[in-house]
Amino acid sequence: MIYKIEFTHGEQNAFVSSCIALMPRTQVIIQNEKGKCHGRVIKQLPEGSEMNTSGEIVRAVTEEDRELIETTEELSQKACTKIRQIVAAHGIDMKVINAAYNLNQSQLFVSFTSENRVDFRELLKELAATFRTRIELRQIGARDAAKIYGGVGPCGRPLCCSEFIYEFPNVSIKMAKNQSLSLKQSKLNGLCGRLMCCLSYEDEFYREARKNFPDFGEHITTAQGEGKVIGLNILNNKIKLQLEHTIKEFDISEVEM
Repeated sequence: MIYKIEFTHGEQNAFVSSCIALMPRTQVIIQNEKGKCHGRVIKQLPEGSEMNTSGEIVRAVTEEDRELIETTEELSQKACTKIRQIVAAHGIDMKVINAAYNLNQSQLFVSFTSENRVDFRELLKELAATFRTRIELRQIGARDAAKIYGGVGPCGRPLCCSEFIYEFPNVSIKMAKNQSLSLKQSKLNGLCGRLMCCLSYEDEFYREARKNFPDFGEHITTAQGEGKVIGLNILNNKIKLQLEHTIKEFDISEVEM
């Protein structure tokens, strides 16, 4: 069986498992050429998947493993603090998001964001000398950074990307228009500064439902005369019309289109 696994630093790869079937979100121990790592199962891949495997899933995480993972995470946090200090001292235009050792500390993964191209050759040398291990620098985008950081969205719940999104959906401003939402960026953007992923969740429903509604600005006939469409309430099957002397809401069944 082949599973897609996500690591603490955000990287995703496929791994072979000879153990029992694993459920999504199961914490597992991985063995590859870089050593032992821990990650969580995203999903089982179909047989014949074109995704190349990167190693083997050794087992589901045990209590003994959890102690090692906790110790490794503490070391990773200390390393991250030190790396940020080194980056600041070099004046490099990059933001260190996190650092993560593998379980035998033979490699340190460093994730960062930057608006510009970064020459980190000298930085890489200093990091290797400081931590005396193999360093892998990984530039990520704003959405990946938010996924690693975590946080609470405007809905009051933990960020979807940190909880259950493993592959970011394509999101466009048209999805907000389909749902008659405010087009202010402050209302539509997530903590990453990009359009919120949740705009895509109900987009298909709204696209289909909109086929039964008139467009904004369209003139339609009612029992009270002709009106101009100025608002839509798709969930309740109602439209708001500007009549000659007043504004009124109608059920979609009460108008002629």
